[in-house]
Amino acid sequence: MQIRMSMLSYLQKAVPLRTLQYQAGHKHISSTERYNTTNTEELYKQLELFHPLR
Repeated sequence: MQIRMSMLSYLQKAVPLRTLQYQAGHKHISSTERYNTTNTEELYKQLELFHPLR
């Protein structure tokens, strides 16, 4: 189960949500949306770029 979740989270960054839903075999999009995790690396990059005290 953990491998499946990790793979779907990884693919979520590369493919559209509807494509991921089809590949995962989910009937409802809400099942697929739970794999939409926050990319902390991207948040750190944005913080470095736009933080006023940088």
